[in-house]
Amino acid sequence: MENDYLRASGITTLGSRVRRLFERLNGNVSELYRSELGFEQRWFALGMLLADHGPLNSGQASKRLGQSHVAMVQVVSAMVKAGLVERKQDPQDGRSKMLHLTARGLDVLGRVRIISARVDRAASALIDEAAPDFLEQLDALDDALDRICFADRISNTPAQTKRSEI
Repeated sequence: MENDYLRASGITTLGSRVRRLFERLNGNVSELYRSELGFEQRWFALGMLLADHGPLNSGQASKRLGQSHVAMVQVVSAMVKAGLVERKQDPQDGRSKMLHLTARGLDVLGRVRIISARVDRAASALIDEAAPDFLEQLDALDDALDRICFADRISNTPAQTKRSEI
């Protein structure tokens, strides 16, 4: 991009560039799911998790997806409202509710998988073209953040020295 301020700013705008990349990828996929199925992209991970692994409670789902409890509650509420997920009493623990896909949820997720296969092929082609090691590098970043969270990395980074001390 010509005159790309974020690109020209380097590491200083890393978060903004990652967010922009996410929006460029996710926005198109979100529109595809919404227009073809009335399905929201933000429901994808939980829907697929439940379809692949069966009922879970919100805490288990949050942990498996690496999402905050607050974010999970929002997604679950939206999916319940859309008729894709229902909460049922956990037979092992009466205080807990398990998340189950409804019959409609299973049907929609089956159709989501068809679109997802198209998305996967396009993403693979993009990564092969532009950044063949991207997924391995993304894994390495995730692993490094698992070892030391970013907040600790910021706290342990020395403050820049004042110009008068140079």
